[in-house]
Amino acid sequence: MLRTIVLLLILANLGFFAWSHGYLRAAGLGPTTVGEPQRLQQQIHPERLTIAVRTVLPDAPPASAVDGRVSTASIPVAAVSEASPTPSPAGSAPAAAASGTEAVKSPVCLQVGPYLTAGSDVGAALRAAGFAPVEKQHPLPPQWMVLMGPYPDTDTLKRKLGELQRLGLKDGSYAAVPDRPRYMPGISLGVLGTEAAAQAQLAIMQAKGVSSAHVVQRNLDMQATTWVLNGLTKEQAANLRKLGTTALKGKTPEACPGR
Repeated sequence: MLRTIVLLLILANLGFFAWSHGYLRAAGLGPTTVGEPQRLQQQIHPERLTIAVRTVLPDAPPASAVDGRVSTASIPVAAVSEASPTPSPAGSAPAAAASGTEAVKSPVCLQVGPYLTAGSDVGAALRAAGFAPVEKQHPLPPQWMVLMGPYPDTDTLKRKLGELQRLGLKDGSYAAVPDRPRYMPGISLGVLGTEAAAQAQLAIMQAKGVSSAHVVQRNLDMQATTWVLNGLTKEQAANLRKLGTTALKGKTPEACPGR
């Protein structure tokens, strides 16, 4: 009897398992299906569906207030998604505009110089032409010069030049000092990089009959002036070059170091 009851329970469990898992649907037996699978089969390309976020400006009028417009609530989600353009990355337009602005500006830095005595005149000419130059000064490297003079006037200078010519010195071995106010009017018999070389040159000149020459430091307490013009546009740089060497005292604009 007990064996029969156990066997019936096993058969009942097997029957319930087969019924609940749909194995008996062919015989018309099975649980009631919950859900609507047929709707999934009716969808067209469900993988293309995306959710489009619609941004409304604060002061934009409500959709219901605009005549002749269709409410987006009545448009299927798929249609809204396909009609909406893909937004560009945030900030790409401003970045492109900034890049274009930088390319248009193309700031240029030019400098004119160095000047020893004409720096102030060139600065005035640059300002008169509408530029805003910045003056930079730097000391000159040490040099030594074999000098005759300075003399009290140009007449004395001319007389001394005639004496050197009569001594038979070669042309180019002596000349009037052009750009050292401390030693003008005077005569230079050579510019050397060291004092020892200048003393040797002096000895040569003395052997040729020059008795009044002496060695001086040519650049003593002197500074050169350079005018820097930074932040120029290409048009301004072109106008600067048009000033010519006359206004710039023989100099031409050059690019600033490191630019």
